[in-house]
Amino acid sequence: MKAVIFPNLQKVNALSCARSVCDLLYQNEFEVIADPQHQALFYDKSFVQYMPFEQAAKEADFAFAIGGDGTILRCAKELIGSETKLLGINTGHLGFMASMEPVQLHEISRLRTGDYRVSRRMMLCGDLTDEKGYVFQHFTALNDIVMARQFARVIDFSVYRNEVLLGQYRADGAIFSTPTGSTAYALSAGGSVIEPEFSCIGFTLVCPHSLATRPILFSPESRLCVRLAGQDAHEVYISSDGETPVPFDPHQQLTIYRSEHTIQLVDLSGNTFFDSLNRKMTHSLKGNGGFENSGGCL
Repeated sequence: MKAVIFPNLQKVNALSCARSVCDLLYQNEFEVIADPQHQALFYDKSFVQYMPFEQAAKEADFAFAIGGDGTILRCAKELIGSETKLLGINTGHLGFMASMEPVQLHEISRLRTGDYRVSRRMMLCGDLTDEKGYVFQHFTALNDIVMARQFARVIDFSVYRNEVLLGQYRADGAIFSTPTGSTAYALSAGGSVIEPEFSCIGFTLVCPHSLATRPILFSPESRLCVRLAGQDAHEVYISSDGETPVPFDPHQQLTIYRSEHTIQLVDLSGNTFFDSLNRKMTHSLKGNGGFENSGGCL
């Protein structure tokens, strides 16, 4: 069996964790692969093989993303179209998508015996088209596709579902999320928490200029189209999973739909989604200065 390492070296302890992962994989008779740019990091591990990550990600049985949720999202993009399973190890702040903490690395041995669970997650696609219907920008997201404007200026726009007008909105932006992404930006914007293996498209407005607007969940077969209103709607951008924003102009249209691809996340923790939700989403209240420690009232 083959495993490829994808560490984010900007995260504290990511390097030491990656080195430990290599040792444990080798002890469990895995072929260990890393990108050539990381060769200096594993200079003393002669068993590590080197291959461009883009290639290794398609050939490996497992990919280890070592860092935070952003690291897992970047790694996931490289796995699109493959059956490679993704295992996240958290060396970041929250790591909601990660299934392991560094203290749990000994559980890696279970990969060899098949004693683990795989959670298959849906993805979203987004097409940015010009006035002639030509797709000039394509997005794929495991978490969300976000429309926003610079400097917190409101956007006037319309949303259509399957070519039928859903509504006309004024807000700072809009979030189109997968169930996996429901606990990311969408949650902060007041969206619903969705069980990650469910299939749907979440629609959440960011700071809507309305007292009646609520998040909406659409069937995965829905096609949602966004059109900007007015010719003054400049400096509007589209971002997929937090990647570099792309300009969205009034003469263009954004179409959101379910991707044909899925990502397989490995779970070695044995915890349910709701266990993780309760543990990690209440972390900020239990830290230093939080309500629990300060004796404040909620």
